[in-house]
Order: sequence, then structure tokens, then C-alpha cells
Amino acid sequence: MNPQIIIIAEQNGGEITPVTYELITGARILQKYTDGNIKIIMTGYKLSDTARQLSKKSGLDILVINTERRANPEQIIPDEIIPDEIIFKNLPAALLNDLNSAYVCMAHNTNGLDVAPGLATKINADCITGVEKIIRTNDGVCFTRSVFNDKITTQIISSAKTTVLTIQPGIFKPDTVFAKTTGKISTISLPLFTNNYQLMGFKDNKADTAALNSADIIVSAGNGIREKEDLDFIYQLAQLFPKSAVTGSRPICDKKWLKYSQQVGVTGATVKPKLYIACGISGSSQHINGMRDSKFIISINTDPHAAIFNISDVCIIEALTTFIPEFINTYQESALKKISD
Repeated sequence: MNPQIIIIAEQNGGEITPVTYELITGARILQKYTDGNIKIIMTGYKLSDTARQLSKKSGLDILVINTERRANPEQIIPDEIIPDEIIFKNLPAALLNDLNSAYVCMAHNTNGLDVAPGLATKINADCITGVEKIIRTNDGVCFTRSVFNDKITTQIISSAKTTVLTIQPGIFKPDTVFAKTTGKISTISLPLFTNNYQLMGFKDNKADTAALNSADIIVSAGNGIREKEDLDFIYQLAQLFPKSAVTGSRPICDKKWLKYSQQVGVTGATVKPKLYIACGISGSSQHINGMRDSKFIISINTDPHAAIFNISDVCIIEALTTFIPEFINTYQESALKKISD
């Protein structure tokens, strides 16, 4: 049996999430370098239709895991209330060993980062997180990821039999062409004891991000803003443009200076405006993955080595509290001159 490349599929309410198709693209790059077979694993509640949809679109074989989920041998928990990440962390090591898995691929998001380290420990595998590129070298398959607050990149080669990978969303564009053949679907049932967990329930994020999705111009605040009052500069800048919106990175939202519905990044919203103005944002991979597809990016930062500059079209090395007022004054003077002319 050839080594297999396993994809941990993500679904939400029976719908396959876009990042799953990105994982498939990444797995096909690995397949080109290793000649391994690709198999998708998914688990959830009543997913037969979802599995058929994914197998038809991807052409890949899918293993659907049905679990008898118990908090203890006497207490059966309903299928629909156990999160998938808990299931994957508690899968028997023998399952992945039997599948002869060389690589286990999952998304570099909150779910993937929750599962990957524990799963790697259980199956005695290497764990490489935040993969941004996959290449073949003379020494083997090499994975590129950012380190030191995304200021430099490093290349890593795994020597383990199995390697668990988390792949950055937005890196590998999904194939829009449907497969010519439909993959096979198989189902197994496994007992799953989750006596180490006490599920307290779910809290849905009902934040309305419609304004962000429809905005042509987004002005975003980062941790370079030292005082909450300096957010006024961000709002003043946004007000210069029609169809604009104000957003922020996670640190700003964690400080409660902006609402979480305004957060951009892996754990926030993904936006694709015509113009993205990053103010005091260093450029962590989590934030960049939420805005990398913006058509034009302007960044304002005092650090000339800020990672955000690596993806920016215009880089302004200046304090935002100095640059923004100067820009607003220049803009207003220009507007008045046009009126007078």
C-alpha cells in the first residue's frame, strides 16, 4: 500500500468550507512529489449528502467516520453536539497507522491548530504548522513557513514517517474544474470516549460582516495604535472615501477598541476590497490571510521590516499619527482648490 496523503475536511452545517478545496490543491502538490494516494477524512452529523458532493467535485475517495460518542461508558452524547476537532484529537492512532499516512493535512485555523499538535503526539508524527509553500529539493519535500513574527521565512524538511501539516488558508487556490470521476465513499464506526472533556455548549458568532464584504475601501487598525483615541485618525481617513469600512487586527479587537465583527484575519472576516489601507499593522500571517486578496494594499508602519510590506503595493514608513493628518490636510486642500478653480 502506497503512503497516503490524508486531508481532514472541514464542514459547517453540512456545507464543505472553501478551505477544504484549498487543502486538496496542496495535497495534489504533495502527490506530485511523493506519488502518494490522497484520501479525505470527514466526520460530523448526517453527512452522507455532503460526502457525495465532495467526492463528486474532487474525484477523491472519502472515509466518513461515524462515532459512538460517549463521555463515559454509561453516558451517550448526541452526535450533533460534539465538535469535529474533539473527534479528530481522539481518533485511535491505529486508524491513521493502518491508512499508512505519510502526511495529514488540515487548515491553519483555530480548528486545525487545536487538533494538529495533539494528533501528531498521539501518532508519534512531526508537526509543521503554517505551511505557505511546498517544494521538492534534493533532500526531500520541503515546507516553507514564516517565523519571527512573519519577518523571515524558513524551510523545513520532515524526517518522520508521518507529518501533520496545517496549511495557511488562501495560499493554494482551489481547482475550479470538476473531477471527471467520482471518488468512492466508505464508512467506519469507531467508539470515541471523551471523558477528558466537559462540553458547555456553543455560542454562535452572529456578527454581521455584510458591510465589510461590500466595502470598496477598508482602513484597518493594528497594534501600532497605542492609544484608543488614535482610532479617530482611522475613522477620519475612512470618511474620505465612499463605500469604506473600518476594521482591525485581533489585538485591537481583544482590547475592545473595535468590535469582533470588525476583525480581519483567520479568526475574523476575510475581505477583498479594491483598496486596503493597513495602519500600524505588523502583518502576522493570521491577519494577512484575511486580506491578501485585496486588489491594492497600502501600509503605514514605522518598522521598515514589517511583514505587511512584503505584500503591499505602497509602503509608507511613518507614524500613522503623523502621516494621516498630513494626508487628510493635503486631500482637503486639493478638494478646495478644485472647487475654487
